[in-house]
Amino acid sequence: MNSLNFEPISFQNEKDNWALAGYKHQSESPRKALHFLHGNGFAVGTYSKMLSPLAKDYTILTQDAAGHGESPAGKAFIGWNETARRFNESLVHYSETLDVPLCGVGHSFGGAMTLLMSVQAPEHFERLVLLDPALFPPRLIWLLRGMQIAGLDHYVPLAKRTRKRRTQWDSYAQVKKSFLGRGIFKGWDEECLEDYIRYSLTCDDHNHYHLNCPTWMEAAIFASYPKGLWKAVKRLSVPTQIVYGKDTYKYFKESYHLAAKLNSNIQLVEVEGEHCFMQEQPFDTAEVVRGLL
Repeated sequence: MNSLNFEPISFQNEKDNWALAGYKHQSESPRKALHFLHGNGFAVGTYSKMLSPLAKDYTILTQDAAGHGESPAGKAFIGWNETARRFNESLVHYSETLDVPLCGVGHSFGGAMTLLMSVQAPEHFERLVLLDPALFPPRLIWLLRGMQIAGLDHYVPLAKRTRKRRTQWDSYAQVKKSFLGRGIFKGWDEECLEDYIRYSLTCDDHNHYHLNCPTWMEAAIFASYPKGLWKAVKRLSVPTQIVYGKDTYKYFKESYHLAAKLNSNIQLVEVEGEHCFMQEQPFDTAEVVRGLL
C-alpha cells in the first residue's frame, strides 16, 4: 500500500496484551473517511488496487485482524464478536483525529465485522457498504453450533481444507503459479493477486515464501460464526448497502435477502462477479463504493 502513500499504523492494548496493525491514508481534502476491513486469510493490503481510486477523496483507515498482515496472531482465535470489539477499541484511538463523517466498508469476514462493530457502537459509522459479507443463514449457524457442541467443528469442510493447505514455497514464481487462476483466486486481476502475495506472505532470507496467517487461525474463523448475528442484523441502525457478486455463494445470497427483509435500513446491490468480485474488477468496485458512500 506504499504506492498510495499509506502510513503503517498500530494500536496496542498493553493491559490485555494484544495489538492490531493497519494503514492510514490522509486525503488532503476528504469528503468523508472510510474504515476498511478484509476477508479471512487476506491481509488488508490485498485490496490496494480497489482502494487506490478512493484515496483522493477519502481518508482511509484499514486494520488487519489478528494473524493477518502485521497483526500478531495470539494463541487462539478470540471469536467474531470479541474481534469486532477490539476493532472498535482501536478505531476510537484513530478516529479522534478525524473531522469528517466515517463510513464502514468491509469484505466477507470484514463485512460481518463491520456490521457487528456498528451494532456494538452505533455512533462510529455514518453508513455501511458491505462487500459480500460473511452472513450465514440461520440453518447454517445451527449446523455450525451443533458441530461445535459435539466437538466436531474441525470437520467443517472449508476449515478442514484450510488446515491442509500449503504454507510455504521456494520462490515467488512458485507462489504465483500455485495461486494464479485457482480456487478462490480464479478470475482475479493479476495485480490484486500480486498484492495478496506481497501482503499476505513473507519472504525470508533464503527467498522462500511463507503464509503470514496461521492455517489454524484461518480454519478457526471458517469453523465459527458471530454470536447473535441475526439479532445484530435486526438492530442495525445506519443506512447499509450489501453489494454482492451475482455468482457468489448461494447461502450468502439467501442471507442477504433475509437481512433486507428483516431491516429496512439494508438495501441490496448486485454486481458482476463471484465472492471476491472486488479482486476481479477492482476499479469498477471502487466506483460502486464511491457511489454508495
